[in-house]
Amino acid sequence: MGIDERRAREREQRRADILAAAFRVAERAGWAGFSVEQVAAEAELGRATIYGYFESFEALVLAMAEGALERLSARVAAAPELMEALDVPLRYSQAEPAAFALLFPPAPDPRAAFSNPAVEDARAEARRILGRLQRLAAGFGLPEDAKSAAAFIAGISMAGAVVPELRGNTPLRRRWQDFCLKTGPGGTGTPPETGE
Repeated sequence: MGIDERRAREREQRRADILAAAFRVAERAGWAGFSVEQVAAEAELGRATIYGYFESFEALVLAMAEGALERLSARVAAAPELMEALDVPLRYSQAEPAAFALLFPPAPDPRAAFSNPAVEDARAEARRILGRLQRLAAGFGLPEDAKSAAAFIAGISMAGAVVPELRGNTPLRRRWQDFCLKTGPGGTGTPPETGE
């Protein structure tokens, strides 16, 4: 391996280490308290070094949103059946609360880094990814319009992540999902037995 290849690999590793430190800060401090200074301290680097890898605070937040989006997409793609897919937002919010909150913020954050168009695009893509769960819901009486069907499925799955009673109670969450799929537009689907 040449020197240039080694340097590129080391740079990519340092960038990944900074992103990991940034997510640890976000988990600990929340997005309201998130700062480059805290990331630098967590990564045991100077602020200038962080800016050597991410030209701005906005670029750091965008890289985090893109990473969170990749991990969400991988989880959705790995879901073999509808019920597991509907639980992706819940499982993701439990495993990576800061990443989930970045993609699905509970309230708008007026700071430029969190409201810029590129981050908003990542959030819109996250919603589209959840909407694609409809591929597993064929025959469940979804709206015929693809956009409406996507919104319907995303709403069912997101409820499990944001409604405390559904979040902590799997049998109740399954009943909610079954209820929505049985009584949704058309109501012709027959949800599978959950065994819970």
